[in-house]
Amino acid sequence: MQLSKSDMDRFREVCNIPDFIEPWLDRFFSNEEIILVLLVAEKPLRLGDIAERWPGVEHYRDLNHLQDFLNRSCQRGIVSRCDKDRFQSTDFHERFDSWALFEGRMDLPDDIRDQLNTWELESYIRQHANQVNTLKKGGYRDPSLIWPEYVLLPEAEALIDMTNHIYLWPCNCRSMMGRCTKNIYTCLRFSNHRDVGWEISKSRANGIIQKANKSGLMQNAEISLSQDGLISGAICNCCADCCFPHQLAQHLDAAKLWPLTRYVAGHLVKRCTGCGSCVKRCPFKAFAYGNSKNVLKRDSVGKKKEKRTVQFDSGLCRGCGVCSTGCPENAIEMIRLDHVASAWQSRLRL
Repeated sequence: MQLSKSDMDRFREVCNIPDFIEPWLDRFFSNEEIILVLLVAEKPLRLGDIAERWPGVEHYRDLNHLQDFLNRSCQRGIVSRCDKDRFQSTDFHERFDSWALFEGRMDLPDDIRDQLNTWELESYIRQHANQVNTLKKGGYRDPSLIWPEYVLLPEAEALIDMTNHIYLWPCNCRSMMGRCTKNIYTCLRFSNHRDVGWEISKSRANGIIQKANKSGLMQNAEISLSQDGLISGAICNCCADCCFPHQLAQHLDAAKLWPLTRYVAGHLVKRCTGCGSCVKRCPFKAFAYGNSKNVLKRDSVGKKKEKRTVQFDSGLCRGCGVCSTGCPENAIEMIRLDHVASAWQSRLRL
């Protein structure tokens, strides 16, 4: 079926597609998917209603074929289910998320991808700006909403143990931004949006976060609690290069609020050997080499050599704990900030 200009104008309006993507729409949508979006644009429709209204090609009216097509369209973020039987349109943010995570087979030029990432980040910042303002004013944090919080490795493991289902997803931030070389298969979600994640065991989930932490990724709990204590959301394993929450914090001057800082590192100077592991691992440069090198220590063959001193700036620390887990001398302890209230920790009793 040939789509008219008015059809395409309506499609772009329904999906809220940015102007700069218009020449690249074939990277994201087939003609049949555009027809589907237009059919459900006015109101959600059931399978039979879509079959009756489908124009042109006869085989799309076959219910078995159409059901498969609808299921795939949901997985690709073209449409979504508003209940068990009805399908509705989505906006381009949903489609881009799916494309970045699982597709990208028809690549975009770097400048277009950069524009898309900026567009997506700006949307994320707008979406959460009111929550950030609430945090800055010390307001109430509704536990039914997601408030990102740094969690230590044992806390992340405890959260995993409390959940019924765990699904492995690619990290959408690193999939979109591509600013680092860290593993993207690190996002542990507690529900399976669009049914496209891989359900995994708690043992494998713990292995993923332990390996992520060892590689220098921070554990960030983006969870919410229902009235009956059901946990939803995800544990993200974040880098400081790509992570949307960290980029939001930079744009809105919300460091230590988004994600929330609940700990501060304590540098046990007498135990410190100056190996520099913390200097390399800290994403926020809270640890740095000092200027002093006049302390001598013996190396493995007994020869004396200068020891570099390490300095710690608590003002830069965000309490992620990556420094502590990587310290071979146990010279860093994580100190709980009693004055910082978690939105959910007391209810989960971590």
